[in-house]
Amino acid sequence: MAAICAARAVGVSPAAIQKTIDEFKGIAHRLEFVRKKDGVFLFNDSKATNPQSMLKAIGAFPANPIILIAGGKDKNFDFSPLTEVVRQRCKLLILMGEAKEKMNRAIGDFAETYLVGTFEEAVLLAFQKSRNGDIILLSPGCSSFDMFRNYEERGDYFKKLVHQL
Repeated sequence: MAAICAARAVGVSPAAIQKTIDEFKGIAHRLEFVRKKDGVFLFNDSKATNPQSMLKAIGAFPANPIILIAGGKDKNFDFSPLTEVVRQRCKLLILMGEAKEKMNRAIGDFAETYLVGTFEEAVLLAFQKSRNGDIILLSPGCSSFDMFRNYEERGDYFKKLVHQL
């Protein structure tokens, strides 16, 4: 809304503003739509490197069941604030990385939960367990440094794996 107001203030036409909104693809690794396969929507939110970001990402999808891929470097976060949103929105948790056991203790009782050893296994299992209308959301809630150089590398690898499904 702030961008729209600023554009209007400098004389940009409503049609040009709408065209820009319609064509905006979003920002990589931030609730980025990757693809739809067999009725399943796959989103990359690799930038969600803390529980608060993960909470916002899950909340961005109010209707469809979510299969959440989460975990990464254990930075001693408290995941307990996620319990209610996981209970309400997530049908499945797939946890990986150093923080997977800690996350499992905090939120694993509120959805069907799997702990996996590799990133590849997480993506494949998420898709195998998905059904038409589901959302697969990579929103780790942790940094990537236990498996990747940074969140961009993690997100790019997620996209690569998703396109190989």
